[in-house]
Amino acid sequence: MNAPPTPLPLPAGGVALDLAPHRNNAGCHSRSLIAAEGLDGFGRAFAAHGLQAAAAALGFPEQWGEGEPDNVACEGQTLELAAPIKASALHVAGVAAGGSTAGVFRLCHGDAGTSAVTTVRVRLADFLARLPAEDSVLFAEADFLYDIGGRTQRRAQPRMWLATVSLPRPALCTRVELPVNPDLHVFGVWLRPDDT
Repeated sequence: MNAPPTPLPLPAGGVALDLAPHRNNAGCHSRSLIAAEGLDGFGRAFAAHGLQAAAAALGFPEQWGEGEPDNVACEGQTLELAAPIKASALHVAGVAAGGSTAGVFRLCHGDAGTSAVTTVRVRLADFLARLPAEDSVLFAEADFLYDIGGRTQRRAQPRMWLATVSLPRPALCTRVELPVNPDLHVFGVWLRPDDT
């Protein structure tokens, strides 16, 4: 008998940002030989089997796992908020490729050129790392890995991480600018409103 799945560590009270317009990478496959760059440019990807709870929580598109982009390879995209949020923390679900790496997320308020900016350094562990980077926890884990050429690697269990960075002081935010580092793959972003 299988153990019940571990609940996802969703950010309590977090406001999810819409990544749909910016998804540009397919990091989850439902079968082998899906033509995609994967998480590392060579086709390595999560096996979608077992990630349904994560897909639902992250708002993946209907055809995820079939080559439809499910994450954002960070190239400086701007996530616009529906309404301003006075944020006390930033939460990022994602992975790094090619080893653990960090990127600077910019929480902005105001017009371009005259905006107030709060920079937040987020570090994510590699998708094949066994342990999280600092300020992170395990978010989801696939049963196996699709390797280069779509080969099934059952001994590898790729992991997705959830990083949480508390801000030194609350910051008003109307948009979030992602880092410029395509080795960072973002599956979900939340802002935690300040409750003081």
